[in-house]
Amino acid sequence: MSSYKNLFNFLYYSEQSIASARASVMIYDESNKKWVPSGSSSGLSKVHIYHHVVNNTFRVVGRKLHDQEVVINCSILKGLKYNQATPTFHQWRDNRQVYGLNFSSKDDAEAFAFAMMHAVEALNSNVPAGPPRLPHNINNTAGPPPGPPQNNNHHAPPQSHNNHILSEEDMGYRTMTREDIAIIQERRMSQPQQQVVMPSLSSPNTPVVVQNSAPPGHHRTNSAPQPPPPPPPAPAMPSAPGAGPPRHPQCKRTIV
Repeated sequence: MSSYKNLFNFLYYSEQSIASARASVMIYDESNKKWVPSGSSSGLSKVHIYHHVVNNTFRVVGRKLHDQEVVINCSILKGLKYNQATPTFHQWRDNRQVYGLNFSSKDDAEAFAFAMMHAVEALNSNVPAGPPRLPHNINNTAGPPPGPPQNNNHHAPPQSHNNHILSEEDMGYRTMTREDIAIIQERRMSQPQQQVVMPSLSSPNTPVVVQNSAPPGHHRTNSAPQPPPPPPPAPAMPSAPGAGPPRHPQCKRTIV
């Protein structure tokens, strides 16, 4: 007796709900050619798709929310044609009549349709079906609103240009003062053809000849201020070896 009860409980509780939705269950009246509510009155029902894991069978069961009246209890047959007439109204038929579900939301309709197609596929393939996995786009909770689009076209100012400006400032850009002009004029008057040898910035071993023939004025240099030229060497006076200071010329007396 106990073994029979255990077997009954096993078979009874082996049926699991794989989907549920809130919908108004409708029956198509063939004689009047119109849809009518299933049961004694209209209203929303809780509709489930049950899967018997031992027998691999499926059925649709629905009960009214306010009085628990059973308004639908039909098996899902192999080869069933499930028609999604609208986003919230789906229909199918069995050997007796045509059923319709008017869902309360689009999300419920999509989830129920996915489970129904899962059941039909399992029956057609004769493979025991597991619980259906809903796609990511079917859910009952709304995700966070999308944020504003990110504008990636804003470019930072070029770093190389900033570095170039800083290097130019470090190289000694400046305006010549009156003292600089006076010094240059004095050097030109004393030594107009003097040449100054300066080391090159690009090649430290190659001398660069700078002419002091440019006219003085207001200008900006492209390098650091130039160092002053070395003072010219004093001219050497030729003299005979061992000679003393020059003698005064002797005056000749004239005897009258």
